[in-house]
Amino acid sequence: MRFLVFVFSVFVILPVFSQDSTFQKGNQAFSAGDYTTALNEYNKLVGAEKISGPLFYNLGNTYYKLEEIGEAIWAYEKALKINPGNENVLINLAKANGETVDQLERNDVGIGNWLAINFFNFPINFWSYVSIFISILLALFFFLYRTTKKQRTKNISLSASLIISVLLVSTILISSRHKSAILDRTHVVIISEYADVKTAPSETAPTSFQIFEGTKVSIKRSNESWIEIGLNGNTGWIEKSAAWEI
Repeated sequence: MRFLVFVFSVFVILPVFSQDSTFQKGNQAFSAGDYTTALNEYNKLVGAEKISGPLFYNLGNTYYKLEEIGEAIWAYEKALKINPGNENVLINLAKANGETVDQLERNDVGIGNWLAINFFNFPINFWSYVSIFISILLALFFFLYRTTKKQRTKNISLSASLIISVLLVSTILISSRHKSAILDRTHVVIISEYADVKTAPSETAPTSFQIFEGTKVSIKRSNESWIEIGLNGNTGWIEKSAAWEI
């Protein structure tokens, strides 16, 4: 039995150590000015679907050093989906946006953005851990309610259980919303030098206008090869190869 526990622990822990090791290799290569190696190491984690604010932030810095502005903006935008209020990411994103042809500025205002900055600007598993802690508290107070014979203690434990239940539901909803915000694919960033915006999803369709590297646009719908995008009230179709989903 102990052997099985040991084997299970090894298989759980080794991927974590592997990811940390890869991330550190990327950081060391970046510090040494070997940006190509850093990019390769970071992209190993991206390919393994590792979700981490620091990973995408460092990846953005690496792309920026390699003068791949569109890819850098994409990585910074990915980092902001995980940690919306990260000042370092915002500063570097603004710098990268300043080097694009369109030089578009972010316009994240409103209650939704305020809530995201204040509730999602924590480590990715923060609210899940809070939910687990609150669940333990709820179980303890419920146990106290069921086992105590003192009416006063019963009333206090019942009231506490109700309050904690509301907090538990709230933290679960926040955790779920944060996960949904990270996984939802609602925008793309142009990573090619420019993209022709067509009136229809066809190479022979007329070109309405062009958008340039680093521009962030919303996704309306898509098929295997084309994406219908929206920008400043205008819509059209671009080839999927010209953009990366955030």
